[in-house]
Amino acid sequence: MAEKSVMDEVNAALGDALSEEEAPAIETLEEEGLEEEAAGEETEGEEEAAGEETEGEEDEEKPEGEVGPNGERERNADGTWKAAAKLDKDGKPIVEPKKADPVNDPIPKDLKKDTQDRIRTLIDTTKTVTAERDTIKQNFDYMVNGIQATGATPQQYGETLSWLALFNSNDPAQQTKALELVETVADRLATLLGRDRSVGDPLGAHADLKEAVSKGQITAQYAKEIARTRNSQTFRTEIAANASQEQQQQQQAAEEERQGRAALTELEKTLSASDPDYAAKKAILVPSLKPIMATIPWGQKKDKFLAAYKALALPKSAIALKAKGMPANQPLRAKQPAGGQNKQPSSMLEAISGALGSMK
Repeated sequence: MAEKSVMDEVNAALGDALSEEEAPAIETLEEEGLEEEAAGEETEGEEEAAGEETEGEEDEEKPEGEVGPNGERERNADGTWKAAAKLDKDGKPIVEPKKADPVNDPIPKDLKKDTQDRIRTLIDTTKTVTAERDTIKQNFDYMVNGIQATGATPQQYGETLSWLALFNSNDPAQQTKALELVETVADRLATLLGRDRSVGDPLGAHADLKEAVSKGQITAQYAKEIARTRNSQTFRTEIAANASQEQQQQQQAAEEERQGRAALTELEKTLSASDPDYAAKKAILVPSLKPIMATIPWGQKKDKFLAAYKALALPKSAIALKAKGMPANQPLRAKQPAGGQNKQPSSMLEAISGALGSMK
């Protein structure tokens, strides 16, 4: 039989010291401790999972920014989406080159002077034609919008033009058709309103015919025939007088324009012969004064141009360059120096402003 070691005896002594009631209690405590540790680990796991879900929800509640249908991130002032930036294959924004503006872009300085002058002439012509086109379009739109505002149909508008052509004709047959058309329109309108048409009394303006009818000197029918003849002659006289007056006005306007152009041509000959810088001044004045001169009668254009010419003093730099062109933007009136003394303009802006100021 093997001898017991010291440890065996100690274990045996400890085992004997534990009662049968204490041993199950110790085992129960050990099992409860293990269960509490497991429950604690599960609780910590659930708290960590809940924390991660809360963080995920907070991330979802805080989007990076409002996104449009095509990935836009910003809006314009009117609330519409700004176009999303185009990206290349590397994800970098694509910078599109600025579109050239052949009318408003500056003319390259390395071109020959003749080429620059030709370009300026073409630009001026383009701007003039564009302004005239815009004016014509504006007038056309105004006319069309005015017709549409009346509620007239294309058929009604066509009938109106046809009636005007018939009415203004000198052919009695055509004028008779105009009358028939008016009568038809009047009948339709009276029927629409449910009213009887009232026809004017041809004797209304002829007291002598009324008196003759009342005295039995002439019949009412004959008196009306005489009245219609008189009314027709009076109306035709008025039409002829209006046409003659309009023709005289047109002839007078044409003569005034002819005289005005002749006066400006004569003034140009005089100024170009006496002023070596006239061409440079003209290159500045003509584009600058064109909007103002358009509102001035032909009889006053010469005096207005001369006043502006006298008020224009070229700066030394402009004289050296021979007035290559008018600046795009300039004030309407230059500031006058103190004391009422005229000062030599230091720039082209001051020169043009002084000339425009003399037009007031």
